Amino acid sequence: MKENKRIEIFDGMRGLAAVVVLIYHVLNWSPVGYAAGKFEFINEGWRWFTRSPLKIVWAGNEAVIVFYLIAGFVIAKPYIDGRSIRFGEFVEKRFTRLVLPYWVILLVTFGLIILLGDMKETVRLSGSFNVKWATVPEVGRQLLMMHHDLDTSGGAFWSIVLEWWIALFMPFIGVALRKFPTGDVVAASLAVAWVFMNFSGTVGRVAFYFIFFLVGAVLAKHLDEVRAFYRKRKWLLASALILVPFQWIVGPALERRMALLFTCAGLVLVMVGIIESPFWTRIFKSPFLLFLGRISFSLYLTHTTAIVLFVTVLGQAMDPRVALALSPAFAIGVAVVWYRYVEQGMLANVSLRKVAVRTQK
Repeated sequence: MKENKRIEIFDGMRGLAAVVVLIYHVLNWSPVGYAAGKFEFINEGWRWFTRSPLKIVWAGNEAVIVFYLIAGFVIAKPYIDGRSIRFGEFVEKRFTRLVLPYWVILLVTFGLIILLGDMKETVRLSGSFNVKWATVPEVGRQLLMMHHDLDTSGGAFWSIVLEWWIALFMPFIGVALRKFPTGDVVAASLAVAWVFMNFSGTVGRVAFYFIFFLVGAVLAKHLDEVRAFYRKRKWLLASALILVPFQWIVGPALERRMALLFTCAGLVLVMVGIIESPFWTRIFKSPFLLFLGRISFSLYLTHTTAIVLFVTVLGQAMDPRVALALSPAFAIGVAVVWYRYVEQGMLANVSLRKVAVRTQK
């Protein structure tokens, strides 16, 4: 398989994952969906929708793992293939690609909280929705990419913060995988990560979610071997229906972080299965999924702010549950506009080096 084909498939995966996160927030912000997320079901339909493979339709946390696996793969791959580390250039690209758009939507969200916070308090849905915009968060800490009070600002911002910090390690992981046996790199990386997992706050979360980037990097190095292994055991793909939503099928008895490791295994099977299947390759290279892939970052970044804004305004004139059900169309529209005018417009040609040169002049 050619490299550009593989990346196009990843774009389709990102697009679908972004939609799953969108669906998750819509359902989780409804009272019945929020209750189901706590294993409290109003009827047997919600029980099956939550504790069966159907949970994949609104598996928000699991969809984030898709982003992290792909990011680990894509970032590490060039260094595995021989690229030398130019850390300054790498940080600049990641900063302009990830942090600047995050800052923009964060400031937009802060402005909306100040303008519409009181209005938003009159609209009540689930506990997860009600906490959004309830207070003005500490702007400084969030702009410094700290995992602090992000649940008040938006439902997806936490993963952007973690991705920024984790990505900084990935060029070194890529070089290490090129120079040393995979087992040694994985053992050393997990040992260090395990130490820092015991820390609270941003550090502990970064250490845990680093595991999924590491798995993506290892997959980048050994993709051919993994594909060869899979070809002889395609039946394994069926297990992904259980592994991906594992924490929901097993239930609260299993610690969430442990369950996400099973999810990761299932998602690797899904990724390899898609790559190996001509049918699923065509699906994930379809114009619609590639379109979603192009706007996936904008959709992921803006959708929680867009949904809360939409429900806050329309919830003054209609049942907030109806406004919530209608909000995905608005969120996708906002993402398309953001992609065109912010991601590909205002921020497309931003360069920290150019800014520094102009400042010096």
